[in-house]
This record gives sequence, C-alpha cells and structure tokens, in this order.
Amino acid sequence: MTKWREAWMEALHIDSQRGRLAWLGNFEVEQDWRSKDVIGLPGVPSVTQAPLALSELALLLAAPEDLVLLPSEPDDSFLSYLLSLGWRSPAIFAPESKSLSSNESLTCQLLAATSSGAPSAVRRWAEAGDGFLLPHGVSVWEEALAEDWHIPLAAPRTSVTREVNSKLFSRELCEQLGIPQVPGRTVRTLSELESAFAELAPHLAEGPLVLKEGMGVSGKGMLRIDSAAKFQQVLRMLRQSAVRQGTEHTEFVLEQWIDNAQDLNVQFLVSRDGQVRQVTILTALVQNGTHLGHMSPHQLTASAEERVRAYAEQIGQALHAHGYYGLVGLDAMIGRDGKLYPCIEINARLNMSTYHTRLLQDWAPAGKHALIRPFSFSKQAPLAFVQIQQALQAKLYRVDSGHGVILCAYAPVNSSDPHGRRGKLYTTMIGDSAEECLQLERFCRQQLQQIGGIGLKVDV
Repeated sequence: MTKWREAWMEALHIDSQRGRLAWLGNFEVEQDWRSKDVIGLPGVPSVTQAPLALSELALLLAAPEDLVLLPSEPDDSFLSYLLSLGWRSPAIFAPESKSLSSNESLTCQLLAATSSGAPSAVRRWAEAGDGFLLPHGVSVWEEALAEDWHIPLAAPRTSVTREVNSKLFSRELCEQLGIPQVPGRTVRTLSELESAFAELAPHLAEGPLVLKEGMGVSGKGMLRIDSAAKFQQVLRMLRQSAVRQGTEHTEFVLEQWIDNAQDLNVQFLVSRDGQVRQVTILTALVQNGTHLGHMSPHQLTASAEERVRAYAEQIGQALHAHGYYGLVGLDAMIGRDGKLYPCIEINARLNMSTYHTRLLQDWAPAGKHALIRPFSFSKQAPLAFVQIQQALQAKLYRVDSGHGVILCAYAPVNSSDPHGRRGKLYTTMIGDSAEECLQLERFCRQQLQQIGGIGLKVDV
C-alpha cells in the first residue's frame, strides 16, 4: 500500500516535489457545523469543546517539510522522545499571545493572534514550496484562516462539508444507494418525530431505540428511548424548547438500538477525480457511543471485508458526486446476529484513527498487532513527561525489537481542566499478537497507578 501521506497528496492533486501541508487539528469543528435554529436534545450542551491539546496528534502525520499549527509549543522532552523513534520534526507554529481564551477554537485563536495575514514564520514556510492548509474539518473559520493567510485549503468548502457530515445525510444517502441500514427514520420537525416513533415503536419489544442529533459526536447528542413513556417525556421537553426558540426545526435520526458484536472504523481517501483509495479497516473500541480506541488487524471474515470495501467504494463515489474529496471515515458494525451494518454514519473529515495511520504503517507492518488506547485519569498536580516515560520505560517501543508502547501525545495529559487534575494519555501498543497488546495495556494501567498523586480512571 502506498504511504498514507503520499497517497493523500496524490488524491488532492498536490505536486509531491513542491507540495507541503499545514496540519490543523481543529477537533472542535463539529460545533461550527451545528445550525443555530435547530432544537437540540434536552440536557445536551449545544456546544462541545474538544480539548485543544488533541491537536498535538497532528505531529504524527506531518513530514519534515510540513507545518503543524498548535495552541502552544510542544514539550521539549516529548519531542526528544519522538525523535528517538526515528520521527523527524516538521515546522511548528503556535501563537505567542498568552491572553488568548482557552474557550476559543484553535482556528479562532490563530486568527486572533495574527490579526491580519500570516505570521512571518508561516509565510517563510509557505514560500519555500506550495503550501496547503489541511484541517481536521472545514468550517467558515478555517475558510477565513486560509483566506487571511493566503494558503489554499486542501479540502472542500463548508457548504459541502457541513452537509455530508450530518447523520441525516448519511442515512438518506445509504437509503438511496441501497446500502443496508439499521431500521430508522430521519426527522426535521417535531411532527415528523412523532410519526417516526409511531412507525418504530413496535421495535421496543426487541430493545430500545436511540435518538441522535444530526451533528452529535463522540457519544454526545444521543438519547436511548426504552419505552413509549420515555419518548413522550422527551417530546414534551422538545416542545418546550420549540416554544422558547420559536421553531420546530430539528435534525434527528431515530433508530433501533443494535447490540453489536464488533464495531468497525473504515477509512479511505476520495481523490479530486473521484477515485477511492487506501481503504483501511480497524476494529473500533466503543462504549455508549464513545470511541475509546482501535485494534489492528480487524477480525472480519474475507467475505465481510470484501463487502465493506465494496460499500466504501460506492459511498466514496457518491460523496464525490456531492462535491466532496479528501479523507472519509465510516462507523460500521456487525450485530450480535451476524448482520453487517456497513455505514452507521459518515465522518467526512479526519478521524481519531487518522492520526495513527502513519504510525501503524511505519511501526506496525503486516504481521504485527496494534492497540490504540487512551488512558483517562485524575491526579493531584500536573504530570511531567519524564514521569510518564520513566514509569513505562521497561515496555516502551523500541525500533530494534518492533514492539512495545508508543506515547502518541503528551499535551492532553495536563490540559483537560484549569488545574491539570484530569488528563488523558494517548498510547499505541504494538506486539506480535492481540494478547501481547492487551498485556501492554495492563502494564500501562498498573504503572500509571503507581505514579505518585495519580488515581487512574480507565474508560473501559
């Protein structure tokens, strides 16, 4: 398989000799795709702010000639660690201003910090070749940054990206293509929601339904409905919101809840001319709709893998017909009855798995197993990178052995709250078997618990 970055450049029709990418990990982009005049689920915040520190994961994707845009400079010890693995540092730009609000998106921070036009360091980088801005996803703010800095976007405009990232679009596109779907309906008004529930209520005898916001992400914007009484309660609250907001406009999908045997992440590139390439399939680790990591290789049968790849080709070509090109992720699953659901939703943007594609390709070649895993924990004080490094030293990945634990990002460890008492460590375990990866996971949990002042809280 072609190297991921090379394939990406080819798909975007960027000259491989002069082209270079400015990686922008604006994980919070979904909040900018949400319509302001849409009724949301009760008790679910209308804005979800992803930690800015997640943008550090883009370092794993960048080539030495690229640029990575970050909210702050990375820790020197962490960069030295990456260099020891053979990683080569790209150019890095972070705003110098210390007065920026942490509540602002990374893109808005960059716009505010530079006032007008690209800063000199960014200009020098762009002038050394043909520079392109490649964000996690495109909203009006990324369009504004590209225009202000005079760096063209390597992605479609917001008018396209917002449409194709809606769960309503995913479902309706798959229905048009004849791709198997979970029983359900898309709804755009409260009256349509009532009708959809009346149609799907018989499925309550088999298990709950789930109501999803069109732009919900990472388990947020989802509500399980296990009875008619629960639905009526939710409907009453939505009607109250409709009165307050002066609208009955909704963007919901109501579906049957499927007990799954295996969650999947399918990722591929759609080129500017409509070709679908670099299809990769990982097992996704999911809890209550929230993605908690991935495993490679997947456990699909050859027949199921062939069908998944065929559906990816079909969906990719349909997305191109709607004006989209670039990276696509599909959430898919296999139910406990063995039925394949090849597209639960489309994520036409970078995905969490995207940031590990180069790592897996370079450091977990064919025959190796990998477990991509974040550890969430609480602690009494900020945690230095060297403390983590020392605690895990015995099992850290070594290039000569080809297995061990890779530390993928350090910034999220201390950035989840103002006092640094909640953190998340992103890791990848590489071994010769799935069991070895799980042993490495247990080792990490045990060692982190022994660092002074930490009470580890692992998600699963």
